[in-house]
Amino acid sequence: MVLMLLFFTKDAFYFNNGAGGAGWQIGTPQVNLWNAHGSRSLPEMRSFALALVNRDRQLNGLSSLVEEPLLSRSAQLHAEDMMKHNYYAHITPEGKNPTDRFAAVGGQGGVGENIMLLSGSMGTGATLNLGIIESFQKSWMYSNGHRVNLLTPQYTRFGYGIISDPVQGKVYAVQNFQ
Repeated sequence: MVLMLLFFTKDAFYFNNGAGGAGWQIGTPQVNLWNAHGSRSLPEMRSFALALVNRDRQLNGLSSLVEEPLLSRSAQLHAEDMMKHNYYAHITPEGKNPTDRFAAVGGQGGVGENIMLLSGSMGTGATLNLGIIESFQKSWMYSNGHRVNLLTPQYTRFGYGIISDPVQGKVYAVQNFQ
């Protein structure tokens, strides 16, 4: 009973998304106590991330995005690079921005980007799971600048990258938009 209460208390953050804000809404959580923690594959994580983005776009009267493999590749490589070189930024230490990184994998055109870092005791032992994806989406929606990317009407394509270092307790995630 005590263990279940501890899980519920920790998970309350992503079991309730709130009502959104002035002029925008956020969808109801898609995770619960039973599906939040199980380890998931990268394709499952990408699919769930896209479903959450589309949930929030549709609720705000926008069209759904489709996954673009090159955007996902660019996002994944950026998440991996941030973890490998221990930085957290839209611009790499070599000066490459999201559009540069997208071009490097064969893409064309400008790219919008959201990034997220979970670190410290919250990330220690973190496995890639639906609860993390839901909490990241909620954080991006409640951040003005990130929400602009999520709710830009002109965007039609989406890419997602995520990587976990359970030893250091870090999870890096990247959303790319075009």
